[in-house]
Amino acid sequence: MTPGTARRTLAAAITTVLAVTALAAAPAATAAPGEAAGTRTAPATAAETLPKFPLDTTIVGAGPSGFLGTTGHADEHGRWMVGDTWFRSDGGSTVVTELDSAKAATPNALISDIVAVSDSWERRVVRLRDMSGTVTAPVVFDLRTLGATHKLVGLYGSTLLVQSEGGNGLKEFHLVSKNGSTLTERKITGVPADVREVTEVSGTEGTGVITYRSTGSPAASASLMVDLASATVTATLPDAPRLSGKKMLREDAQGFVVTDRATGTEKRIALAKISRAVGFYGESVAYTVTDSPGLFGYSLLDGSTVKLLDKVTHSVSGPGDVLLVQGGSIEHGEGIYRLDTGRNGYPIVVKIATTGQETALKVVGTNVGPVVNLDPANGRYPFSWTLSHSDFDATVKLTHKKTGRTYVQEFKDIRFNDSVGFLWRGNFWERSGHPGEPMPNGDYSWKLTAKPHDGIGPDLETGGDFELVRSPKVHDFNNNGTPDLLVRDKVGELRRVDTVYDVWRGRVVRADSGGYIGRGWQGYRQVESVGDVAGTNAADVIGIDGAGALWFHPGTGADSGAPLAPRVRIGGGWGVYTQLAGGSDLTGDGRADLVAVDKAGDLWLYKGTGNVNQPFAPRKKTGFGWNIYNKITAVGNLAGGPAGDLVARDKAGVLWLYLGKGDGTYAARTKIGGGWNQYTHIVGTGDATMDGTPDLYAIGPYDTVYTYSGTGNWRVPFRTRKTTEVLADLPLQNVDKVF
Repeated sequence: MTPGTARRTLAAAITTVLAVTALAAAPAATAAPGEAAGTRTAPATAAETLPKFPLDTTIVGAGPSGFLGTTGHADEHGRWMVGDTWFRSDGGSTVVTELDSAKAATPNALISDIVAVSDSWERRVVRLRDMSGTVTAPVVFDLRTLGATHKLVGLYGSTLLVQSEGGNGLKEFHLVSKNGSTLTERKITGVPADVREVTEVSGTEGTGVITYRSTGSPAASASLMVDLASATVTATLPDAPRLSGKKMLREDAQGFVVTDRATGTEKRIALAKISRAVGFYGESVAYTVTDSPGLFGYSLLDGSTVKLLDKVTHSVSGPGDVLLVQGGSIEHGEGIYRLDTGRNGYPIVVKIATTGQETALKVVGTNVGPVVNLDPANGRYPFSWTLSHSDFDATVKLTHKKTGRTYVQEFKDIRFNDSVGFLWRGNFWERSGHPGEPMPNGDYSWKLTAKPHDGIGPDLETGGDFELVRSPKVHDFNNNGTPDLLVRDKVGELRRVDTVYDVWRGRVVRADSGGYIGRGWQGYRQVESVGDVAGTNAADVIGIDGAGALWFHPGTGADSGAPLAPRVRIGGGWGVYTQLAGGSDLTGDGRADLVAVDKAGDLWLYKGTGNVNQPFAPRKKTGFGWNIYNKITAVGNLAGGPAGDLVARDKAGVLWLYLGKGDGTYAARTKIGGGWNQYTHIVGTGDATMDGTPDLYAIGPYDTVYTYSGTGNWRVPFRTRKTTEVLADLPLQNVDKVF
């Protein structure tokens, strides 16, 4: 097949396969920055059948039947792993090399279906593979037979460009071909003495270009023009030229120079802000500019300029004087585009493969649904958004619709990831190092804004709504997921103190200044927080007055205002009880229950009903002898059993654990430890430390408050205590009851 026939074959194949994406050549008015208006053709929308090109792959070469892509990334050991795939014009693909740190394919410097595959990183045993579809055995070149330093650096058709070191240590280049089993080696003459390493190998039919870095200090780049027929350097240029069959393109300080290779006639083109001359397509030149990521074209026919693509990352020459460009457009996204010039001189831009990625910055996925439930991960939610590409700055704002309060998270210089996210603890954001204030359940909006680093397309701004939900918590009176303490002073005034877990310091702290609930609470001989027994989705409170009547205060869950509704009288005769403990689900039905100890020491279970008018079922006796304890506290499911548990302190100050069986009864008690008579109040609060296990507050001498974090292990149910300042603003000597 002649080169001309080969070029026509691939051009025809691409046009046939991708005819659905072909463009009409129509004028447009978008020009390069600082340039005159020209013409532009926008790529047609990619068909669903457009071949796929992997996101992590780079186009590195092309031939009549397709093009070569290389995939590379570092493995867990830091080794660079490379894999190569040939993408055929019919949409299929063939793996050339698997991901491997030693083997890699060398693309052909000419427009050819032949690629070279090295057996190792030394590149001394080379196999040529023809990717045109003809099944033939690879042609093997064992360069070790030619010299100890011979290694592959490039490929021209079926001829290897080989580098070696001469006896004087100078770099040499050889053209190595094979006829049958015989290797033929031709040394390239005219190679200068300052060659240190090859950085690029390119060329066109009959001419090779070897771009190298010199041995000087500082090192400089230059290119050798090589006549492949005579193996002779014909010129040394200070840059890397781009060649077509008839022309050569070089950059200079004013723009670029196009040289007729047959006559030597030069045409200088002065364009502002030129960054790089990319190559020829038909009778036009493709180039980039310094302040834009796009690709632009200059017509050699009439001098007009045009913006071709919004983004370009890589390009290779293709058959028929075309360019294959890896990049994208705002309208049609990322992929491989074919650039050519039509008969009327206007550029033709055809998308021939797609990565499925957007060029403009967009959100392509998020886990934020209509409901955000903070229960499954112990009060945390892993917000995440996936964007169409990396390289951006972003900000996410969560707004509580009722109050307008916000949580803001910023992401700076996201360069190696296409997603942003954070583990949200359901709190308002104040500053780094501060726990913030818990956010209440309810309606929220989220807003994501992002600015692409490359400036392609508009800044992104998108958002949505969600409902924040949590199941009712034992001591949560303002519906924000964190335990509160209720504090009654000696004159009967009741206050609510909200808490939050400070992850920065690893301790529970106060979340607000405390909410005043009301006065007159000294009228209760006993008062207790009992969890959600009435189905209000908020913690409730009961109190026994001096006459023995039981009063019920349903929780409202209000994040502002009154956390308790007006009280309801449940019944009389409760004066027989000396102790109350509420909040644990002792029966395994998901509803908090109440236990009471009477004057005889008998333990009675009052099962929660979920009915606000009759919050407790008739009592059931579950034990006796409990008058040995002077403090009983419901602690929730402390040890991972089938239901909630109790802790009880005896008169000697020893604390005991009663594991609930799930039927209102308990396993045999286990000793937690002594010394608990130093505490004036012991309060089971539920999960205050956001680790999935219930915790305990203990108030001791000198107005000190401690947190005992639950372990989930019944043998050692609590970790070492930590101090907390949740009641720091309250004079504890005036406190009568904490519950």
